[in-house]
Amino acid sequence: MIKKIGQCNSLQVLKDAKLSRTSQRVAVLDMLINAERPLTVIQIFRNINFHQKIHKVTIYRILSSFVAKDIARGIPTDEGINYYEMACRHNPVHAHFYCKSCKKMFCLDPATSSRAIELFADLNGFKIEALSLNITGVCSNCNKGGSL
Repeated sequence: MIKKIGQCNSLQVLKDAKLSRTSQRVAVLDMLINAERPLTVIQIFRNINFHQKIHKVTIYRILSSFVAKDIARGIPTDEGINYYEMACRHNPVHAHFYCKSCKKMFCLDPATSSRAIELFADLNGFKIEALSLNITGVCSNCNKGGSL
């Protein structure tokens, strides 16, 4: 698990991305900014609906616009579940581990991604612009309990 280095200001992030600062966008962005690990739409939906009414479709649209503006990263799993996290200087690109037992997504050390990019950087003249490394398995907590 990695630690975030600082935090973004949701209003400034939306302003910089030239997105209107609606209460719904701010609520979703605040959830991503304050999350300890990547979140699913369902997790965002359940948490936000305690504070304000928002439709699941609206959350999907907001997250889609955040990904398009490079505010957030989408992290797909083999099981068709998408997770989302901030894509900012406070949360550098890193690999993820998805536990198929407890359905949690864990962030791995950013150095893992950096080493992979360095390893393949000169590969046949290819220019790497992004790297997505997602590992699926059973986390240490579930592995202790013999789940699956």
